[in-house]
Amino acid sequence: MGIRFAKSIKIGNFLRLNFSKSGLSATLGKKGASVNIGGKGAFLNLSPSAVGIKGTGLSYRQKIAGGLKKNSSKKQSSTEEKSSKLSKKDMEVTETVSTVNDDLAIVNEYNQNLEAITNIHRYTDNVMNEEEFNNYVKGLNSDSAIEIYETAIEGDEDTIENLITTLMNNLELAYDVRVNFELEDHVLYVDLDLPEIEDLSKEYPVMVKDKLTYKRKTSSQLREEYARMVLSIGVFLSANFFNQSSYITEIVMSAFTTVRNPIGDLEDQYLYSIRFTRDIFEKTKLEDVEDLYNFVLQFENRINLSNNYVFKPIKPYESQKVQASNSALDDALLGLKELGYKQADINKIKDELSTHEFSSSSEYLREGLRLLKEKAE
Repeated sequence: MGIRFAKSIKIGNFLRLNFSKSGLSATLGKKGASVNIGGKGAFLNLSPSAVGIKGTGLSYRQKIAGGLKKNSSKKQSSTEEKSSKLSKKDMEVTETVSTVNDDLAIVNEYNQNLEAITNIHRYTDNVMNEEEFNNYVKGLNSDSAIEIYETAIEGDEDTIENLITTLMNNLELAYDVRVNFELEDHVLYVDLDLPEIEDLSKEYPVMVKDKLTYKRKTSSQLREEYARMVLSIGVFLSANFFNQSSYITEIVMSAFTTVRNPIGDLEDQYLYSIRFTRDIFEKTKLEDVEDLYNFVLQFENRINLSNNYVFKPIKPYESQKVQASNSALDDALLGLKELGYKQADINKIKDELSTHEFSSSSEYLREGLRLLKEKAE
C-alpha cells in the first residue's frame, strides 16, 4: 500500500528544530533550492542552475518571513567601551536588556521557522491559466526550453513527467517525503509519503517574565501543527505541478504516513485524498490562504479530520490503471482459491503479488502460482 504509481522521487530531509541561547539558524535543502532561516528572517533560494518554469515556488533569493535585528559587532564593540564607564548597577541593567533581546530573537526565529514549515503553500507562485502559461512560455529565452514546454502543453506524457521529475530533483525542502506520480490523460495522480508526527519538535521557546524557557507542546498543539504541515505541502506541490503544464487540469493528491497498527506492525495509513482542479487554483491567491482545511473542502475529497486535529484513515482515489490492476489481482486471488489453495497460503503471497503492475489476471495468476511453489519448497 502507498507505492501505487511508477514514478518515484524522494524530497529532502525533514528538519528537527534545535535551540540554544545563541539563537537558531537552519538551511532546509541541498541542491538547487533551499529555505534558509536565521536572525535576518526566512528566505527561499534557487541556484541559477536549477531548471524550471515560473511556478516552482522559488526565486533566486526571496524573503518569506521577517527577522529580528541584532546588534552588529561594531555596535557591540562600542557598547563594550562605554560599559567600562558605567557603574556596576548600570552594567547589570545593560546585560539584562541584552539577554532579553537575545532570548526574544530565539523565540522570533522559532516562529519564523514554524511558519515556513506549516504554511509553505503561501510562498509559491499562483497557478497560471492557459493564456498566462502560453504567454510565459513564449517569453522564455531558450528555444529548447520553449520547445519542451510547447510539447508539454500538447500533452506529451513523457515530457510532462520529465518536467515534474526535474522540478522535484531541484526542490530540496525540509520535508522527508517521497512522491509517486503518474499522468493519465489530463489527470496527475500523486501519492505523497509524508513524515511522521513524531518528527516534529516537542518543545517551543517562550518568554516568561523576561526569561527564556522551553515548554512542552500539548498533544493538541502537535496534531494541529502536523495537520497544517501535511495539508500545506500537498497544496504547495499541487500548485507547482499545475505550473509545469497547462495540460494538467486535475491533480489527485493522496497523502499517507506510516503508523503502527494495534498489533505493533508498521502499515501505511492514508490521511487524505483530494481531487484538486485547476480552475479553482487559478482563481486563488495562495498567499492569502490561511484556513487550509476549508480551502481543500472546496474540492471533491476524502478527508476526515476531527475538531481536535485527528486524521481518521481513508481509502484514496485510484487511477483507472490502478483500478484495472486491482481488479485483475482480485480475479487472480479468487482463481488461486478455486484451484484449491488455502486462504492462509494465499495471504502469505498477497502483499508480494500486489507489488506487480500486471495488466491481466492471467499474469497475476502465473506469478501467484510461482510464489506458492517457491514457498512450498
